[in-house]
Amino acid sequence: MKYEYENKNELREISTEIAILVMKFNVAFSNNDSKMQEEDLHDLKNIEKRVGDFKPIIKINVED
Repeated sequence: MKYEYENKNELREISTEIAILVMKFNVAFSNNDSKMQEEDLHDLKNIEKRVGDFKPIIKINVED
C-alpha cells in the first residue's frame, strides 16, 4: 500500500514562502530596517495561520 498527500503543492508553497521570508528577515535585520521587520512579522503571522489551518488530504493507492 502506498500513500501520498493529494495537496502536497500547498506544502511546497508554504515552504517557499517561509524560505523567502527568512531571506527578507535577514535583509531587514542587516539593514536595521524596523518597517520591513514589521511587514515581515505580519507575513509570518499569515504563514503561521496557513500552517495551522493546513489539513493533509491523503490519497491511498492499494497495490497487489
